[in-house]
Amino acid sequence: MTSRILAALLVLTGGLLLGALLPLGFAMANQHEHDYRTGTLTIAHTLAAASEEQIADHEKSTMLPRTLRALRAENEDGAQLTVAVTDDDGHVVAGGDTGLYTPARAAPALAGRTRLTRDGDRLIAAVPVNGHAEAVAGAVLLSRPLDPLHDRVMWLWGRLAMVAVLAVIAAVVLAVTLARWAGRPLRALEVAAESLGTGDLTARADPPRQPAEVRRLAERFNVMAARLEGLVDDHRTMIADVSHQLRTPLAALRLRMELLAAETTDATDFDGALDELARLSRMVDGLLAVARAENVTETPEHVAMTRMLDERAEAWRPVAAERGVRLSVETRRPVAAHAVPAHLEQVIDNLVDNALTATPPGGHVRLDVRRSGRRTHVTVADDGPGMSAKAMAEAFRRFRSGSPAGTGLGLAIVHRLITADGGTVRLSDTPGGGLTVTLDLPAAAR
Repeated sequence: MTSRILAALLVLTGGLLLGALLPLGFAMANQHEHDYRTGTLTIAHTLAAASEEQIADHEKSTMLPRTLRALRAENEDGAQLTVAVTDDDGHVVAGGDTGLYTPARAAPALAGRTRLTRDGDRLIAAVPVNGHAEAVAGAVLLSRPLDPLHDRVMWLWGRLAMVAVLAVIAAVVLAVTLARWAGRPLRALEVAAESLGTGDLTARADPPRQPAEVRRLAERFNVMAARLEGLVDDHRTMIADVSHQLRTPLAALRLRMELLAAETTDATDFDGALDELARLSRMVDGLLAVARAENVTETPEHVAMTRMLDERAEAWRPVAAERGVRLSVETRRPVAAHAVPAHLEQVIDNLVDNALTATPPGGHVRLDVRRSGRRTHVTVADDGPGMSAKAMAEAFRRFRSGSPAGTGLGLAIVHRLITADGGTVRLSDTPGGGLTVTLDLPAAAR
């Protein structure tokens, strides 16, 4: 939101500046140039009036020098004014040493016309000097530098640029302030949505008074969160209650069948029924585990993953030895993750149990952990038959199992616990055959 408001205000401010300051700048620059040219002609006409006596009477007069000194004192560039005065015959009567006079420059003025031209970085004004009966008695040539004009124009554009910079800074400050003011209720709603997404079903937004649109959105969010909490609670309660109620009759049924199997000579059918009962019991236990997993909102903390892998591997080595499978931890470097310790223990136990079950005697199950940037990757790889692409795609769905004796709940529990900690689970083929499960978790701060 901040970037959009900032972009909108900058575009608006830029449009106003381009639409207002540029035309104003060009208009004022043209006005400065017009005033400078007009001022140059005014000085030349003043000098022409002061030269009439000297040219008409052919006598040396002090009027022209006095007037020139006064004009030089009045103008900032007066010291750089250059003047040449000639009579109607083209004889220079003043300023002959300036090199300003040329017949071509004086010709328009001697013909009775006023002319203003640009020669490099100077303005050249040629004005006639009127004699008796308004006849042209001579000409005055005035050379004036353009540097003062350029300085005025640059100063003008500098001030306008400063105004533009201040306007842009004001627009940025206004945009950031406005975005923070408008985004504050949205950020509060975002925090509530994030808490709800991580499993805190009691999270609610505090509807602000203004703006009305955000208030209505927060109210709708609270209604949605309340309904979701009710649905999930009902779902969890149903699963937990059904699972709990099924455990007792299943246990009693298993006990009765074991007693009957002990009294009969042919227990083949009873053994098959007992296996199905065991599978049904594991499924009920899995449903209870899923219900508990969906009801956890524990706070993640620093977990020493290398040490945890060593501990879980040590706990499972007797089972691995009994099945003829080698179980090892590949890494020795200390690596930590940011997660719930109880979640990770349950996840690793499920993954190791699955790997040991799938790996044939003589196989190898490897546990590994490494850090990559801000993420910690834990892998459990086995040498078993692996899984097809279709089975991998459905592995995290409940009751999807690649083994006839499986319940299809183990990887579903793993997925639920890892995602609750802000991580992901990925399945891939082990090089050489088998299945590799990779846990991607937030790395703990160093």
